[in-house]
Amino acid sequence: MSCIYKIKQASSSFTATEKRIADYILNNREQALTFTTQRLAEETGTSAAATIRFAQKLGYKGITAMKLDLAKDEDESDELFNVLIEKTDSVEVMVKKIQKISERNIQQTYKLLDITNLKNAIDKVKHAKNIYLIGVGGSGIVCIDFMQKLTRINRNVIYHEDFDVLLARLAHISKEDILIAISYSGETQMVNLAVDYAKENEVPVIAITQYNVKSTLSKNADIKLYTPIEEKELRLGAISSRNSALVLTDLIYYGIAKENFNETKSALTKTRSLIHKLKKNK
Repeated sequence: MSCIYKIKQASSSFTATEKRIADYILNNREQALTFTTQRLAEETGTSAAATIRFAQKLGYKGITAMKLDLAKDEDESDELFNVLIEKTDSVEVMVKKIQKISERNIQQTYKLLDITNLKNAIDKVKHAKNIYLIGVGGSGIVCIDFMQKLTRINRNVIYHEDFDVLLARLAHISKEDILIAISYSGETQMVNLAVDYAKENEVPVIAITQYNVKSTLSKNADIKLYTPIEEKELRLGAISSRNSALVLTDLIYYGIAKENFNETKSALTKTRSLIHKLKKNK
């Protein structure tokens, strides 16, 4: 059942306050998707608590869950581009399907984004002595990309594709460090093992995972950055979840880079200069 349908179905039981919130969402869906809870309250002349109660009355755990469902409503009428790839698809149809999937996924990633959590994540990473990354498979690719970016601006990042080697490094993690754990399911055993160890040592944990407050990773993380839930049977090799995670790590990277622009520019210049010199001497 869609969010819009739930609102319309429950309209007869709304209080005057709830009706204001409902009317605003129905008439300003795009804005409602991008607003924080406080901003939505201001626009509707209500309170943050009232907007949360409204979402809960519709059966959602909170505003974020309601917004995720609301985002899906935009695509309900578009049945042509099912996310599953068919054997009979032409290359042209395949391209259009993947384009649709990618666009929808990125839009939902931004709509799910909690700016306060992002700011907290940037601040934690910025002040960490060492930045530990943990991720397996497609999430490991995100870790490698993030490690390369942060290394270029002179941040001390620790990641290794060999989990035994990474565990050996994690053994020395301290409360001055931070662990960024990336797992779509939130139930990857090796990732949660690392998170448990970090928590035992009072190390802050940032999770990049699907929107599921009941997952082990979501429960144990201090800061959560969510990717959209992919409900189809075929996840296309985790392409969508990987792209969402890349968006979130890029946002953390840009947030750190902009804090001291001159220092960032200097670090990037040094990195490029050395790489160019080494390539030239090959």
